[in-house]
Amino acid sequence: TNRFKLKLGCWTTIDCNGKTVIIAFSLVPAGEPKDAFVWAFKMFRKHLGAPTVKFTDGDPGMAGAIQIVFGGDGTTHLLCLYHIFTSLFKHMRKLFGSDKAAWRAFVDMFWRIAKRSDLRSRCEFAAEFAELTALAQATTCCDEKTRRLAFEWLAELGERREQWAARFTWKHLTLDVHSTQRAEAIHSALQHIISSSDKINKLWEKVQGFESDRCFRRFMDEHRHELVHLVPTTELSVLVRDKLVPILTGEALSRVRKQAQLSSLYSVVLDDPLAAEGMPECSKLYRAINPNNHHHNYNYNAHTIQPSPVLKLLTSIMLMLTLLLLQMPS
Repeated sequence: TNRFKLKLGCWTTIDCNGKTVIIAFSLVPAGEPKDAFVWAFKMFRKHLGAPTVKFTDGDPGMAGAIQIVFGGDGTTHLLCLYHIFTSLFKHMRKLFGSDKAAWRAFVDMFWRIAKRSDLRSRCEFAAEFAELTALAQATTCCDEKTRRLAFEWLAELGERREQWAARFTWKHLTLDVHSTQRAEAIHSALQHIISSSDKINKLWEKVQGFESDRCFRRFMDEHRHELVHLVPTTELSVLVRDKLVPILTGEALSRVRKQAQLSSLYSVVLDDPLAAEGMPECSKLYRAINPNNHHHNYNYNAHTIQPSPVLKLLTSIMLMLTLLLLQMPS
């Protein structure tokens, strides 16, 4: 929030690789009035069109604005399960007092109801939610007003079942998104690079720069995964893929591949050429990446690694040059 009391809100989606992408952002008054959301949604619709599915935290002003702006476009408004549970804790936890076992049973039942995705169970939702309500009504904590407000909230949640219960929401294509966590993660990251004193042009540059950096990282991830497909499917290549690929960029992985190829300069000397335990790791890595290269020379009499003649010659030349340089007057 800056000195004009405006709040930054980012519009995020998922790209073809499952990565979060910022497609727009808006600045609205801190009180988040409905009119401000209507304006922001109209601008979004004007430039980017109406979204097919939109997740929100359940803010009433935002919900009303979605209905006004996107109501005629068939946009489906779904609720973030994370925020629903946060509200559930806020409104219902106090009813259970110190009875932690009853609270855990209530929470477990809520999540079973929320996650049940069988479409055929839609007709059973009312009975399941009534059972959940009865579990809360069995408590005796809190005053009458607190209990009344809590059950009013719970009843409203049940009425909005088609916006959060999986048996109703899974008919919509959400690309495995069930909350606003991606947007929340973006907002959390942006807090480290933006300041309340930033001017609008500076804010724009920082958000653009942040997204550009993330695009570069996505490109490197794609490049890294493309390189994985170049590695043949062997026991060792699986090890390389599982251990190295998750922690290396595409450039680093390509350098590892080049380094592994240097093992071809060595001759592997084994008692048994098929014994994996006798083969040095560098040669096993090279053979995994280059299975068609059979230029390794085997001697079946000892478990040693000997430099190839080419490497011996190169080493001798480098040693001679080094000695000559040391003997030259400074």
